[in-house]
Amino acid sequence: MTGYRLIVLISISLGLLACSPANERQLKDYSDRLQRVADIEVARPQPLPVAALPSARNLLHPMPDIRLDMLDAWATRHCGLDALIAERNSSLGRVQSQSLRLHYELRLLNQLDQCVDHAEISSELQQQLSRIQQQKTASIEAAWYNMLHGEQTLREQLHGKSQLLPLAATESLYETQAALQQLNQLRTAIFNQQWQEASAIDSEAALAVLHRYDTLAVLQYSLRYSAGWMNGINTPLLAIAPAQFCPAQRTSEQLSILSTVFMKFFAETLQPYFTLHQRYHQALWPELAQLYQDSPMLPVLEQRYQQSQQQLQSAILEHIGWWQQLNQDCPVGLTER
Repeated sequence: MTGYRLIVLISISLGLLACSPANERQLKDYSDRLQRVADIEVARPQPLPVAALPSARNLLHPMPDIRLDMLDAWATRHCGLDALIAERNSSLGRVQSQSLRLHYELRLLNQLDQCVDHAEISSELQQQLSRIQQQKTASIEAAWYNMLHGEQTLREQLHGKSQLLPLAATESLYETQAALQQLNQLRTAIFNQQWQEASAIDSEAALAVLHRYDTLAVLQYSLRYSAGWMNGINTPLLAIAPAQFCPAQRTSEQLSILSTVFMKFFAETLQPYFTLHQRYHQALWPELAQLYQDSPMLPVLEQRYQQSQQQLQSAILEHIGWWQQLNQDCPVGLTER
């Protein structure tokens, strides 16, 4: 039976098999069994290496600090701007995080829209507020990128976390995807200068979701670890000609055990686990890539998420390809199970 049909069989079986938890223990179990039966030596798995994240300090943009004198600030009470000015001048306002500063700037722009034409504001002050509005509009993209590059929650997620992806974690996937979508809605509103819509989006709530689940941090490490693990398995296995396990096309106990190891410990256990990585990647990477488009951090993120996923998939196909060849060269009967 052809190798193509072997892949089809495995793909179909993945949809039918119950997803059992797969983590480092299951990875080690398959590796240990394969080493014993195939008589190979597998190196200790290492996550794929990645470049460091660019320093936040080198990416932050200075924000203009525009002030009104006390009389002008008092006059803006007619349109509600005075409360925002007082908030910025408070002790907490002076130490805002990057996300809170962005939210403040958006609320300020939204309020300025209501002030520049307010009937109870003098024409002179209206002109001054209009100039401030222009300056704040010109600097809002800097505030956005400062949030992307300097917000601690985002940087922690992108640094990664030494933990493998669990199977039963669909809530974390949906919640993380929704949080990223919310941040992308904020991005769209900012770049379209829709200040009212942008100021109504709660970026702090989205960041809290990312922090709660750590899905992005776990996903990128799990992708890198799994790809490194697959590469470590493939290096010695692919160096062996499958036909050597069945001289003269004869079956053997070793061959029978070998096929059982593959079907039970890889196809039925690990393959669904690797498919889960693909599912998470497909749901989260497009949102993350959109969020960081035009950012100097994007190439690093592409390496951590996109390239790691591609290398994992490539290694899996190479691994299955070896078993396809074994199925063709030897009386294994993998496709008949």
